Amino acid sequence: MNPTDVIEHYEAALSPVGQVVDFDISALDRVGIAVTSCSLLVDGHFAAQANGYGLDLESARVGGLGELAEGVVMGRAMTALLGAARRGSRRELVAAEGADRVVDPRRLGLPAGSAYDDDRTLTWVPTTRIRTGETVFVPADFVVSEPGELGTDEPLITAVTNGLGAGLDEARAVSHGIGEVLQRHTNGLRFRALDRLSPVIEESGLPSSVRALAAAMREVGVSPVFKHAATELGVCSTYVMGHDDDDSDPIRLTGCGEAAHPSAEVSLTRALLEFANSRARKAFFFGRQPLVRQLGPRAYWSAVAAASSPGEARAREALRRWADLPVATLRTETAPQTPRTVGYDQIVVPGLPDLSTQDRLEDHLLTSLDGTESAHDVLAVIATEGGVTAAKVLVTDLEVEILSYGRIGELGSRRALDDDLDLVRRQDAPSASHQHRVQLTADAEQRLGGPVYYSYATAERIVGDLYPLYREPPRHSVIV
Repeated sequence: MNPTDVIEHYEAALSPVGQVVDFDISALDRVGIAVTSCSLLVDGHFAAQANGYGLDLESARVGGLGELAEGVVMGRAMTALLGAARRGSRRELVAAEGADRVVDPRRLGLPAGSAYDDDRTLTWVPTTRIRTGETVFVPADFVVSEPGELGTDEPLITAVTNGLGAGLDEARAVSHGIGEVLQRHTNGLRFRALDRLSPVIEESGLPSSVRALAAAMREVGVSPVFKHAATELGVCSTYVMGHDDDDSDPIRLTGCGEAAHPSAEVSLTRALLEFANSRARKAFFFGRQPLVRQLGPRAYWSAVAAASSPGEARAREALRRWADLPVATLRTETAPQTPRTVGYDQIVVPGLPDLSTQDRLEDHLLTSLDGTESAHDVLAVIATEGGVTAAKVLVTDLEVEILSYGRIGELGSRRALDDDLDLVRRQDAPSASHQHRVQLTADAEQRLGGPVYYSYATAERIVGDLYPLYREPPRHSVIV
């Protein structure tokens, strides 16, 4: 299907819900990549927000409207799902449904020190086990993507959008969601504040398509740096940072793009395009340029004025600190580190099958996740509206938000121990420095050699002044 038809499908699904406001913000940067801002307004207020990017404006609109649709379609589905939810403890649900049909929240990444136990009353919603089609009950906390969706319950976690995907068919939506989870899992302890752990990919061996894109950026004074986070679980995980001597809009210096895909070439291309997107998107959200106010229709700026959510206080204050930094300091603090290099041939996924269709991509990802010591269960809520399918995907034992929210499990603990980060320690009881026990299953704890305790203070020291690279406040709330 051509991009115009895809755009029409997304607009047809979104328009009955509210006013779609979609416009080009590429003029805020000079690297030649199309970037859009997409919003859905309901009664003059933001109901959802997204961004798109691509080699041309049509591709950027497809990406942005797709991101908008995944949030809107899934948000509406969650309203119905929560209305039919089950209340009770995991112990009660296991007695009624069987242990295989009720996920253990410890396998979905609880914050270290969580007071969760199997007698805690929660709201449980049905998800689909992608491999078999069986129904598996999951705490709604892990399925919602926005904090307000849960109601008055004390949440187990901070709601995140990670794992959302959308498309015109189920395979595309699910594979997109799996890819997001894999991306966050593979680079969570490898980039941004821990960039020193990731090697630079030697550019001489890169595919010609990637080298050509990078060369075009260098011609206008922006030099991308390609980093390798991991090749595991069937994907090559990469990210792109860069150097820029232009001080006219300092927030652009903090741009970073990331991607995970079975094809190393696709992964690097997406990371490079997202790097460009990050530069323009940040310039639009938090930049100084007078041109920002000239972009977008009046309805958009009226919604900005009406927005009341202050967002996460830590993110807002961290970005305000950036605004007070000299440009040279901001450039130095967010610049890529280059401790060592790795060849392109060393990062590719070996023996890739044919991935020419979304069904084959999904099969490859599921097969890769199955071939591990403890097979990763892939669960999803799937909804279709107006010809658009959205999915919220969860994958057991893959961590997200380790440094921002302390959500860590067996694999993240093992990696932190192997890298000698002092983020976690094996110990039998809390200590002065590591007070918060990582919530693990008995089997996982045994594999790690005993209880593991996490240090939020160490996490804060690791992140330092780089928290806005992990979490941002609402758009236009801080000017850097």
